[in-house]
Amino acid sequence: MKKKKILGIAIAAMISISSLVPAFADDASTPNVTNSVTTGQVSQNNKADKLAKLTQKASKLGIDITGLTNDQARSKIRAAVAQKLGIDITGLSDKDASAKIKAAFEEKTLERLNKKATELGIDITNLSPDNARAKILSAEAGKLGIDITGLSNKDASAKIKAALEAKSLANLTKKATKLGVDITGLSNKDARIKLNQAEASKLGIDVTGLSNEDVIAKIQSARAEKLGIDITGLSFKDAQAKIKAASEAKKEAHQKKNTSTTTTTDTSVQ
Repeated sequence: MKKKKILGIAIAAMISISSLVPAFADDASTPNVTNSVTTGQVSQNNKADKLAKLTQKASKLGIDITGLTNDQARSKIRAAVAQKLGIDITGLSDKDASAKIKAAFEEKTLERLNKKATELGIDITNLSPDNARAKILSAEAGKLGIDITGLSNKDASAKIKAALEAKSLANLTKKATKLGVDITGLSNKDARIKLNQAEASKLGIDVTGLSNEDVIAKIQSARAEKLGIDITGLSFKDAQAKIKAASEAKKEAHQKKNTSTTTTTDTSVQ
């Protein structure tokens, strides 16, 4: 705080001096003073920008860096990122800690990209992370029926995200109509919560005091029980897949039964 105050006084003093320079003075002296003031202001602005970025990162990580210097804030953020990645950086220098975090982050990124590539049925072996992302984005875009030709990975991601949200909204609206629920003006996230509560109510599930995740788990169990299948020990995704398969099999069996009944009726009429 004292350093900032001293810097402010120094800048004010330099401005005062420059205003006292006589009009006939050598032009070379004025630019020097102006340059000093500009350099000080740029330095302050840079510090403010860095602090703003650090604060944003800290907010995303859910940590407080109030009152810390930029270096202290970086250390705290570094420790939080390391914890999130599940790595230990105790006793390491800032440089070594950063290198370890970067390596862990790249490993996680590669795992995530490989998983996504497997889901999409594409091969990203020996590709750089950027090229792998580009191939994955291209596959996702193709699946959604959108064109991302000539777009950067960032712009392509934004276009794909918008398309996914539009598709999700269409599905939510369809489900809302089916359940007789109004989701007008709600975000996709809030719409899902409202629909989950409506479905839980329809299934006779009490959701009082439950989080949305718990509500979803209860709905899933109720659906499985209704279909007569066991999803014990399965992940949410695997349970969803099993429920979907059982539901489709039930619909198919129902359609076959109806077709058979119709054919029998037609035959008897003849």
